Amino acid sequence: MKYYRVIGIVCVWIFFIGQIFAQSVPDNECLQLVASNDSDDVLKEMVIYSPVFCAMHDGERLKMKISNEGEKVMRKTYFYLFYKKKRICRIHLPNMKKGEACEFGVNIRDRFFHKDRRELVFKLKKGKRFRTYKLADC
Repeated sequence: MKYYRVIGIVCVWIFFIGQIFAQSVPDNECLQLVASNDSDDVLKEMVIYSPVFCAMHDGERLKMKISNEGEKVMRKTYFYLFYKKKRICRIHLPNMKKGEACEFGVNIRDRFFHKDRRELVFKLKKGKRFRTYKLADC
């Protein structure tokens, strides 16, 4: 009976460790503005936090957090994620009041190495306005 418990605990431990291994972005990496078409700085009030990377058995998972630091309610705002110039996802963000945040996860089902993080492009878009970010050393 005792052996079955030990074997069961080891099997469960191997299963969970093999599925997801979370790692955060090092402190020296942050998002840097690459391109902007936001003349009246409407999207400047939206803050994108550095993503958290999680390894999966068939790719990577990014956990993103976006918050509204401005005075107005942000409506009809979209978040895009590009990897190697290919759009991975398009997410319609909910209407966010001042101080509200939105958290979500994105799966990248492709070969993904540590050096490939520089290939990720994050884009916020509202109408014709947009702001594009990349991971860079701070």
